[in-house]
Amino acid sequence: MTLLVLVASSILGYTLVYRQFSMMETQFNDTGSALAAQLGASSVEPVFTEDALGLSSLVNSLNEQEVVASVAVFNRQGNVLAEAGTYRPFLDTGNEITVTGRRLGKDDITWFYAPIVFRNVNGGTAWVGLDKSGLAASQAAVVRSGILVVLLLVVAITAVAVRLGRSLGKPVNDLIEGTQAIESGRYDFRIERQYSGEFKALTESFNTMARGLEQKDRVERLFSRFVSNPVAAHYMARDEAEPTQEGRLVEASVIFVDLVGYTAFSEGRNPADVADILNQYFTEFADICHRYQGNVDKYIGDCAMLVFGCPQTDPEHRYHAMQCAIGIRERIIEMNQERAARNEPCLNIRIGLSGGELLAGLLGSHERLQYTVVGEPANLASRLCDRAEHGQVLTDKAFFDALNESHPLGSQSTVSIQVKGFQAKVDALTVTDFHTATAEN
Repeated sequence: MTLLVLVASSILGYTLVYRQFSMMETQFNDTGSALAAQLGASSVEPVFTEDALGLSSLVNSLNEQEVVASVAVFNRQGNVLAEAGTYRPFLDTGNEITVTGRRLGKDDITWFYAPIVFRNVNGGTAWVGLDKSGLAASQAAVVRSGILVVLLLVVAITAVAVRLGRSLGKPVNDLIEGTQAIESGRYDFRIERQYSGEFKALTESFNTMARGLEQKDRVERLFSRFVSNPVAAHYMARDEAEPTQEGRLVEASVIFVDLVGYTAFSEGRNPADVADILNQYFTEFADICHRYQGNVDKYIGDCAMLVFGCPQTDPEHRYHAMQCAIGIRERIIEMNQERAARNEPCLNIRIGLSGGELLAGLLGSHERLQYTVVGEPANLASRLCDRAEHGQVLTDKAFFDALNESHPLGSQSTVSIQVKGFQAKVDALTVTDFHTATAEN
């Protein structure tokens, strides 16, 4: 801005000085030409009547003016008839005076001439030399004044520009800092400085936006606590204004993990202590479930329902579900050993799992919806969990066979059991481990 002001001021100053110079030069030349013409007209009679005294009085009178440095009158042969002052004009050699314009004399004296003519007869030439030092001094003063004005203008506008830059820079810097904070996820950032005018409205709008983003982030985090992160991300990424009841057929696997003896365990205990212990076991279930790309569908009392293969598609949902089931069983055994060593109460688990075609989506009423899966595999996993013994992972033979082809499993012999809700008996077996199990992080 300062450079722009300097360039603009220099152009303006140069234009004004140049115009002033032209006016002064024009005025100076007009004065010289007028004096020369006046002298030429006044010298007609003395020259043609050869009145030397009158001609001398005329040039001396004109030379007394402050601006006039020298005056001279020449006849047409170039001889001096009368003169006053120090310098003479430079004339061409020869008998005839052939000067056609003004000439510079010594010490910057500018000479002006006019012919002395009577009835078309040339009697000589009248010369007036003006001292140019006054013009030069005036021009120098104009230059100094122009430079001073330009400098003052530059300083003044620069000061205004600096002040304006600072006044603009503070809110702009605050907004930059705010946008960087929002970009990094610090939605609690607020612009505290108070501004006026447009910046006041702008900062208020920014703070309103930040509060809205903070509230949205809080809602999203709370939403993610009630449903699994993949489910939350699935519905928050959609363009629908409101989620609707819907469902789609998916290939998925379901695990039910039940805490054995929970009712007897909780009897007579402080509810807060029971809830704390329950949360510790549920935390282990959820951590291992997420490790193998599963989602916690819901907690039902002392039971957890885990789903693999939706909402994100997973071709290896059976393999990941079995890894999760075995992982939970091994972790709970280890956890109970640690708790027993600290004389803390322990709970055993039993696991049932199955898989196949399920309907997945939002189910419920218009007031409250829940993402879940429904279908025969989910019912079978729940019933198998009910029939499992302490520490057992119980699955159906169809699930086992589908998985065993690609990932060999160790199991006990198949038994046919009657499960609630199924008319025919179900071939079930207890899984011990993978023959070549590999943990996935």
